[in-house]
Amino acid sequence: MSAVHAQVRFFGTGPSYTDADQSLVRVLEGDAVDWDSALVRYADKLEGVCALDASAKTLGPARVFSVGPVAVIRPGTGDLQLPRHARAALLDLRDLPSAPGLEEALARAIGAVSTLPVARLSERVRHFFGVPDELEPEENSAYFNFVDLRTREPHLASGQAELPVLLLTDAKLAPAAARFAVDLRMARRAWLVGAPVHSAVAESKWVPVRARGALVRNSRLEDAQGAVPDVIPADLPLTHFGLGAASLDVLSSTQALQAAASLGMPPQVDRTAPVLRNAPPKRVTPEAIPSTDASSAIARADLVIAHGATRLFFPYFAVVGDGIDGRLVETLASVDAVPVTERLQTHRLLLRFTEALHDGHAFVYAPGTPPPVGHLGALLEEVHGEVAIRRSEVAEIHPGDTVTSVNGTPMSAWLATEKAYASAATPGFKHDVAIRRLPRMSGSMTLGLRGVDGATRLVQVHPRPQSMEAPPSLREAGSLADLGAPDLFYLNMTRQVLGSTAAFRVALTAAQGARGLVLDMRGYPGANGYEAARRLIQTPFFPPVFRIPAWNGPDAFEVQEEEEYSFEPLSNPSYPGPIVLLVGPRSISAAENFSMMLTGARRVTVIGRRSAGTNGNLTQLQLPGRMTVWFTGMEVLFPDRSTFHGVGIVPDIESTPTLSDLAAGRDTELLRAIEYLRTGQ
Repeated sequence: MSAVHAQVRFFGTGPSYTDADQSLVRVLEGDAVDWDSALVRYADKLEGVCALDASAKTLGPARVFSVGPVAVIRPGTGDLQLPRHARAALLDLRDLPSAPGLEEALARAIGAVSTLPVARLSERVRHFFGVPDELEPEENSAYFNFVDLRTREPHLASGQAELPVLLLTDAKLAPAAARFAVDLRMARRAWLVGAPVHSAVAESKWVPVRARGALVRNSRLEDAQGAVPDVIPADLPLTHFGLGAASLDVLSSTQALQAAASLGMPPQVDRTAPVLRNAPPKRVTPEAIPSTDASSAIARADLVIAHGATRLFFPYFAVVGDGIDGRLVETLASVDAVPVTERLQTHRLLLRFTEALHDGHAFVYAPGTPPPVGHLGALLEEVHGEVAIRRSEVAEIHPGDTVTSVNGTPMSAWLATEKAYASAATPGFKHDVAIRRLPRMSGSMTLGLRGVDGATRLVQVHPRPQSMEAPPSLREAGSLADLGAPDLFYLNMTRQVLGSTAAFRVALTAAQGARGLVLDMRGYPGANGYEAARRLIQTPFFPPVFRIPAWNGPDAFEVQEEEEYSFEPLSNPSYPGPIVLLVGPRSISAAENFSMMLTGARRVTVIGRRSAGTNGNLTQLQLPGRMTVWFTGMEVLFPDRSTFHGVGIVPDIESTPTLSDLAAGRDTELLRAIEYLRTGQ
């Protein structure tokens, strides 16, 4: 069902995002879902979708036999050997299964009876360069889509003679067989014998769903004159050649078939009737804001849509493993077990689904949900797998304290629960994502705390209006004289301290003459990382490699890579001296992109802890119930083309704060950087 809806939503010729999504919601109502019947109801609601019974039939071996001068061909697997005396060919397209290999079998069949390539129609399809952001205008997104005419390579010829061709058709044809028939008839390469062929079937893709399946129309066939007719009529009835519905193996009338050998080129197809089929429209952001209701149907639809979108566009399954099928089954079962009545339930279900992506950009937002009552007045930090206090504005909570419980729940259990809903590519960032939910308070709570001295206590804390979410250090740029290193300069790249590229230039100018530079990238940058890198790297260098998933229509996937280029250094200001780069679990995305250039150019020594291992432009899906799911929409590699996702920036020198360091207000990583620049060790 996910695959069907993804075809409708992203490639279909019919409804908009909103209409398709709302149709999905309507068929998924109830305490439980019969997915077979849901598919039928879904197809009934949507133009360009048809539900049918599935078949377990596979493509059999190709068969060829003679009826007089006519080679009768049943397309299938394997090579074809035509009788030497054949003067015409009859290709039986009836009852061919929508099975792997059918298109290739049909191509082999026409190739065997042709000495010239057989032209195929072009098709108007939707192209995707990544999945467009559904909340941002396209001009603000790295991804886009458009509708264009895609040419298709002709069928290659391999035969010894150009034989007249008859195609036996039936009222029901597999989409590939219907497209084959339309191609050949419009090219005047074959006569249609039997039933008319509907172009809409030829423009559809078969997607199986358990005991059933769906035909989803996702293209429009065209030639130089425009769209082909909606219906391609049969040229001749079966009875014209003495044929009936019986198997071709028992044909007894060869006299009428002998006339096939003298057939010439069929006439032009009549194009006087107006074409009623629409081409696929360009996909735009949802036209209407979905309601903020909560229900089991909305939750199921959101999970199915998120699964279908990530299956098509998430680029890292080869790196993180493909666990989304099992996670979809799990979360849908959760909806069946506990009916959804509140938006927070849907929010948690989507968080649980996206955790299977192991993507540091995978977040879920529920706009309109009441914000937290307030915030915990403390900044949390991971120390050896536990939750510690780095800074505090609450008198009863001290830097260096370890949080041991939350409202009576042991912190280890609380953390394990939250990690199950936290998507991340590295363990450090997963811990950070989980613990950042603790400071968002819905009311007063009781924390169990263990001091640096080992003593434990319970503290009741109340919500505060201001959040303390911040990078590990808010130190301003300047000399490190207060730490005994007046010849070293510190530059904090975090946006809370250095908010613009102009401010970076000013700070770098002040660093001139310093014997070494400590570059703190433990937060998120405010300056343009590309310009900053060009002022810090003294030779031409390469940026990270960006690879974007692209669909040229519903069945042609490729990864498009940005053209490789190098950056030239910038001067006035620049810095030529030794540099230590500080990174940590909160270094993510743009912070890592900047760091990748410095490490790729071997310009810095890295000290701290592994970064989040997540880079690349993200995208947003807008789902029913007004839920928003984010995920990374492109693959990013190190400049040397090695894997970055889940690896991140790995320190040359590991440095982790201790509880005593936090209690004393010591910046462990910064002190280690000073030591390295002083001693080279």
